[in-house]
Amino acid sequence: MDSLTNREFQVFRYLGEGLTTREIAGLLTISIKTVETHRENMKNKLSCENSSQLILRASDWAREQGK
Repeated sequence: MDSLTNREFQVFRYLGEGLTTREIAGLLTISIKTVETHRENMKNKLSCENSSQLILRASDWAREQGK
């Protein structure tokens, strides 16, 4: 998690809350392509093999934060 940029972390947090790429782009006022790029970068940094693993990790993180 420490390797994520501030913007990547924002996208990660929103993924954990269940938002779609389109919703995240709207909230952050960035393009869908930019959100997709952040997702790819996060998958590499967090060693996730695919988007499903990234979303699962973000969801797990969000649940932990809610405790």
